[in-house]
Amino acid sequence: MSKDQSKKNLSRVNVKKKVWYKIVGPKMFGQMELGETYLSSPEEALGRTVKINLKDISGNVKDQNAYVCFKLDAIEGNVLKASAIGYELTATHVKKLVRKNTDRIDDYFTFTTKDRKNIIVKTLIITQIKAQRSVRGQLRKKLSDFLAEEAKNSTFDVLVDNLATRKIQMTLKKILYKIYPVNEVAVRVLTLKKSTAVEGNPAEETPVAAAEEEALEAPAE
Repeated sequence: MSKDQSKKNLSRVNVKKKVWYKIVGPKMFGQMELGETYLSSPEEALGRTVKINLKDISGNVKDQNAYVCFKLDAIEGNVLKASAIGYELTATHVKKLVRKNTDRIDDYFTFTTKDRKNIIVKTLIITQIKAQRSVRGQLRKKLSDFLAEEAKNSTFDVLVDNLATRKIQMTLKKILYKIYPVNEVAVRVLTLKKSTAVEGNPAEETPVAAAEEEALEAPAE
C-alpha cells in the first residue's frame, strides 16, 4: 500500500461524522424546539449557553425586545435539553424608554429564590416627570421589597416565566404608581450568579458566550 493510500485510510478513521441535534427548551416554555446545532458528539454541547429572542418563543412580535438565556445541560437521544438561566432586555429598547424631563432610576439587587438559587436582578424605573430624591428612595424601597418577596416565594423558573409574560412588571407598575406616576418599570437583567458570591454583594453574572450562540440555528417558522 502506498503512503498516500495509508494517509487517506488514517484520516477516514480519525474524522468523526457530525450530525444535527435538536435543542429543546424546558417545560415552562412547552418544551418547544429552540433550534439545532451541528456536532460530532452531543457531549460537546453540554455547558454551552444560548440566547433566544422572546418573540421566537412566544410568537408575539411585542416580545422582540427581550431575550431568554438558556444553558444546554442534558442529553436525551438526539435531543439536547436546555434550562433557563436568565432574562434580559436589549440595550436599544432600554435606551428608547428614557425621555426628557423624566427620572431614570437604575438599581441592582441580589436575592435567593425559593429553590435556593442566588440571583442578580437589575431594574429600571422611568418616572413621568422629575421626582424628588425622597420619592426616588421610596420607589427603590418598594421595588426592592416586592422583588425580595417574589424571589422568596418563587423558583427561578417561575421568575423567568413571570418576567417573560410581564406579570411582574405590570404588578410593579401598579404598585409604584400609587407612590408616584411612572411610565415604565422594567427588569433589565435577571441572571444566576456564582455560588461563591455572597448575597448582598456584587457578583459575576452567568456568561452568555457569543461564539457558542453562532452554532444555534434560528427556530423554524
